[in-house]
Amino acid sequence: MRRGLFTPIWSGVLLATAIALCFVPLFNLLAFEFAFAVGLPVTFCAGALGVRARRAEPDAWRAWGRAGLRATALAALPLAPISLNALRVQNCNYLEGLIFYALLPGLTAWLAAGVGVAIGRVAPRRGVLLFVVVVLGTVLLGLARFYWQPPVDAFNLFLGYYPGSLYDEVVAIGDRLLASRLQDAGLVVALVAASALPRGRALAVGAAALAVGTGLVARAHDVFRDAAYVQAALGGHRATAHLDLYHPADWTPGRVSALAKDLEFAYQELAEFLGVEPSERPAIYLYADLASKKRLMGAGRSRIAKPWQRAMHIQALQVGDAVAIHELAHVFSAEIATGPLRLSMHGPLPHMGLIEGLAVAATWESGRLDGHQWSAAMRRVGAAPPLRRLLNPAGFLSQNSRTAYTLCGSFVRFQQEKEGPAAVADTYRTGGVDPPARLDALVAAWEGFLDAQPLDPRALAEAKARFDHPAIFAKVCAHEIAALRRKASEAMAVGDAAEAMAALDRLLGHVPGDVQARLTRISLLLATGQIPVALDAARQVADDERAGAVARMRAREWIADLEAAEGEVAPARAAYDALLAEAYDRDQVRRLAVKRVALDGGPAAAAILKLLTAPPGTPRAESDAALDAAVAADAASPVVLYLQGRRHLREGRFDAEIAALQAALAGGLPHPALRFEAARLIARARFDRGEYLEAAAAFDALAADPDPEIERGERFILRRWARRARFFASAGVDKDPGRPEDAADSGDAEE
Repeated sequence: MRRGLFTPIWSGVLLATAIALCFVPLFNLLAFEFAFAVGLPVTFCAGALGVRARRAEPDAWRAWGRAGLRATALAALPLAPISLNALRVQNCNYLEGLIFYALLPGLTAWLAAGVGVAIGRVAPRRGVLLFVVVVLGTVLLGLARFYWQPPVDAFNLFLGYYPGSLYDEVVAIGDRLLASRLQDAGLVVALVAASALPRGRALAVGAAALAVGTGLVARAHDVFRDAAYVQAALGGHRATAHLDLYHPADWTPGRVSALAKDLEFAYQELAEFLGVEPSERPAIYLYADLASKKRLMGAGRSRIAKPWQRAMHIQALQVGDAVAIHELAHVFSAEIATGPLRLSMHGPLPHMGLIEGLAVAATWESGRLDGHQWSAAMRRVGAAPPLRRLLNPAGFLSQNSRTAYTLCGSFVRFQQEKEGPAAVADTYRTGGVDPPARLDALVAAWEGFLDAQPLDPRALAEAKARFDHPAIFAKVCAHEIAALRRKASEAMAVGDAAEAMAALDRLLGHVPGDVQARLTRISLLLATGQIPVALDAARQVADDERAGAVARMRAREWIADLEAAEGEVAPARAAYDALLAEAYDRDQVRRLAVKRVALDGGPAAAAILKLLTAPPGTPRAESDAALDAAVAADAASPVVLYLQGRRHLREGRFDAEIAALQAALAGGLPHPALRFEAARLIARARFDRGEYLEAAAAFDALAADPDPEIERGERFILRRWARRARFFASAGVDKDPGRPEDAADSGDAEE
């Protein structure tokens, strides 16, 4: 190739790459994905420039300087089309995108040029080919680490950083990335210095020391992590009959014992459902929280399993969390799959529809409805894509994860119920149902089965809100929006209302119709006493058809709360009655039922209303004071006893909780939802006290209750709790399960 043609060709390659990415969702704005993708052509361009520069210039440092400057100029070219593309695709944080670009392809231009210069010294004629081999070698090394070790993210000398999990929408510029890039720079300086020998020996010694020092910095920032490192960082180990648990060393023995037995229960459930058991002992990594898991193995929000390792990674696990069964199902699936990944494959790619479908089918816990009913509801509200689209990797990832997981889980569960575990195993192993006519018949039977499912009409609005969301590839500024949402949540958690409001305002500036952010903003306005502004915002949501029925109901409830607080009893009563007729979510139904009772008067009415209509974020002491006032006013009220029982639950006073809830039931709780919840909490309190056989009987009795309001999904969960209680009774589990306060769904993703 003539020297004069070299730069124009690379210019064309880089510009063509950038222009093509302008039309690829998620890569079409200046953010992490674009910077990462451009890094590969920049790497080969800069490496080739380094090799050629060393041929022409014997001095290694001068050659690096010339090659680095030329590579940097070429690396800057893609910024032009992606910046112009901002005229048609919204960019939410251009500055952060520039920083990512500087840290990834920008710095890579210099690093790859330096490696090219060093290679040009030892292989001047075939240096470019050797450089390509080196780059591919680093990629293969990263893949080997992913295969053999716990981390799912990867640091690379040339490509910089790969975050690992698609569902971790927040990709931040953190200390680990900076430490890794610093180490990369130290290594390349040492390579260039070594290529300059025998001249400059003192400089070479200094460069070697720099490389060692930056390597130590990277290690101190958790850049290098293998299984031994992660296990040592966690510090605790417990071996059970079938499992090896690695957990934080500061967890109490009782908590570890309870989790160990709950995981053994999950093992038993899966062995019965799938008809197989792991041939190797699974390794269960338990992390204290999202942050420590992200740092140690690369996935924060996502729970991860690596079936080929027989390993899974979960944060903040509590007894009874369905995620344990979901992730352990991935580990079990290794026994019915073949190949090095022990996964169901769709050609060369993992068959995500069957991989996640199998785990969802085995877990089968999804709230009031089961997976079949939610899938049927999706079809009726038009939120269900064709199943065949989900049965290929691109189609699966093009859907919001909750939608894809639920539909595929329903399909796999249907096949298991219709044809048995062996048929499911065969489908999973071969990556599909053969021949095509058999798949057509099975899909048609599944669709007919779903369309025949009886559904409460109120569930349809809940399904619309639950499933009608875009996938990450279709979201506007997915990473920036996720980061702002997390920033607002963290600020609210520490009471920084101004910071939270600023984050929400920025988020809504990018995506004005974001319903979740609009509702969070209303709650924050209420918490900070900005009642007129909150009322206006709530009315806007309540009147906005595009917000969806569930969000509009929440806004209407806030409006009614404000009316009740102002003494406008008649309109508040009418609003609560209307909402009770529409509400499907258990939490909302219970709230509304108690508020409605309080509006009818009574000695404790004012205190109950103050408690339940208090702004979000009200200090615990104020809420407790309101409940104390209700108890003082009418200690025998069934509703007051119910509320008091829930407080005892939060405080871990299970004896007092049971006594209060039993008295509430005996006194006549005024709504079926309150009676169901009181009975459920009593059963759970008995479990937490170690009265496992009594708890099992209570769960079974509640599951058999003829109340038509108890849905099929709830009955499944209750029966599983009964089985869990009997398992714990036979296992003699220690107490102290580390039960959290009745927490809402964390919304974490699974993989």
